[in-house]
Amino acid sequence: MATNNNIDISAEELLSLLKQQIDFFESQMAERCGMKLYKSADGFTQGEIYEYAGAKDCVATLTLNQKSAKLYGDSLTVVFVYFQKERMALEKDRIALNDISNVKAKELLGKLDGNLYDQLLKDGIPTKDIVEMLVGPASDENNTYASPFLRKPKVLEIPFEGEGNGDDIYFMYGALCHFIADGIELTPEEHNEYLAYKIVLEREKLTEKEREEIFDKNGAIVNQEVGYFWLLWKKESGKLTEKNRTDLMQLSQNRIANCFGWADKELQNMGLSLEKLVKSYPEKAALLFSKIVNFHEHRYNVVGKHLLYMSFKSFLHIYLRHVKELAVENQFGERSKFQMAEKDLKATMDIVLGALNDEYQTYKDEHPNNRFFRKGNMAYYYNGDYYDIDILPDGQIGSFYKRIEKSSSNA
Repeated sequence: MATNNNIDISAEELLSLLKQQIDFFESQMAERCGMKLYKSADGFTQGEIYEYAGAKDCVATLTLNQKSAKLYGDSLTVVFVYFQKERMALEKDRIALNDISNVKAKELLGKLDGNLYDQLLKDGIPTKDIVEMLVGPASDENNTYASPFLRKPKVLEIPFEGEGNGDDIYFMYGALCHFIADGIELTPEEHNEYLAYKIVLEREKLTEKEREEIFDKNGAIVNQEVGYFWLLWKKESGKLTEKNRTDLMQLSQNRIANCFGWADKELQNMGLSLEKLVKSYPEKAALLFSKIVNFHEHRYNVVGKHLLYMSFKSFLHIYLRHVKELAVENQFGERSKFQMAEKDLKATMDIVLGALNDEYQTYKDEHPNNRFFRKGNMAYYYNGDYYDIDILPDGQIGSFYKRIEKSSSNA
């Protein structure tokens, strides 16, 4: 055809110009929304996908070619998934994985059925079938895998205040009863709390087995742990007698002494002791002591019958070996130290173990007497780090630490 300037432009050239203009305007619109738009009729390489989205865990909406669209639909909103060895290789050389045809991804909007979701996560999608990527911005709070800075867990803190005057017992007892009714196993500490609260609120409903666990033949409480929580409630409700006060002080001292005994054994296994810690590292000893005195068992599952929790032994193993603020004399060197402040560890574990709970519950349904592992290539990735996790048969956290790979050659 002819233009006003008598310059001949073919229909094919005109369509190409129009496409360029459309692509330009689409790219401008994406950038105004803080996003990036990438297009390639021939698909993308592994290096390009990692550079554009994978390295910073950005959310990407993928437009697929006709072949993959038949399976997954025209578009998918995902985050890309990498084993630690793959990230290490890509951080060192962006083209290191370009000969691998598929990229793994986690679909985020719940559009896929379970089989397709698992297939995308396990086997991935052909990189050549991705013809467009709309990539969301990387959060300033996100750390990349290679970042040397401390991680900060992504949590929304909601303040909670107790009722006071011992009235919290109704909520706490109700929650424990709900767990039991739903077949959710209690932690040892929760079990003792449940019995203590049942004495107060529903004593007449105690079973014969529960009575034998709590009382002696004269009806006195002989189970020290149950007695401790019963006296704590009396203290909160302002009902302590002088004898109660003396008993509570003695029980509290016994509990703390037992905890310090376990801590000393754990330190001795590391070639230290509480005495040496106090003399040589008083600030670290003070931090450890405050954690011990205020420790309570912590559960990670509120659904699923199989218990998943941090015991005191779990706490000692994790904190003494893997928390930098408690590291002394280069114990274990930098091996497996958390890349976060100590105060953020609890929130990170809540997020990671909460995310794994469904998988854990399914596994324990099939293997109730086995340990549960997520290690090596199956280490759990969160916020720039890979975590090795070992859960003992009874649901205690056996180990939880940041996985360190020195190099892809010897990993």
